[in-house]
Amino acid sequence: MASWEELRSYIRITYKVAEDDGTILRLLFAVGEGRTQIVVVGQSKTNSGAEFATIASPFAEVGQVEIDSVLSSLADYVVGGAVAYGQMYMLRHSVPLADLDPDEFDGPLRMVLSTADELEAKFVGSDRF
Repeated sequence: MASWEELRSYIRITYKVAEDDGTILRLLFAVGEGRTQIVVVGQSKTNSGAEFATIASPFAEVGQVEIDSVLSSLADYVVGGAVAYGQMYMLRHSVPLADLDPDEFDGPLRMVLSTADELEAKFVGSDRF
């Protein structure tokens, strides 16, 4: 893939897209045991113009969890970092689009998805996202 439009097309063919506004896609996954998880994939550019896709998934509302404990637990994971978007904490990872292969997107997407669900289950104890 060499562009956001190519990735967007790939996502629409490969995954169930709940929303697509052109620059952000919202996906909903069933993760087992009746749990679901939202994943948001967005277009991003660096100051120098390099295109990236950000993969983010919410795991708690701000103030709902002890964030220091969450950050410490993230040291054990390969992808993602915790960020605050408005009133939500999300796990986020970015991948460059220039020469992105499907495996280089699908793997991080699955890891962000599963890690956010694990964080939500561990630190929140319910399935909100």
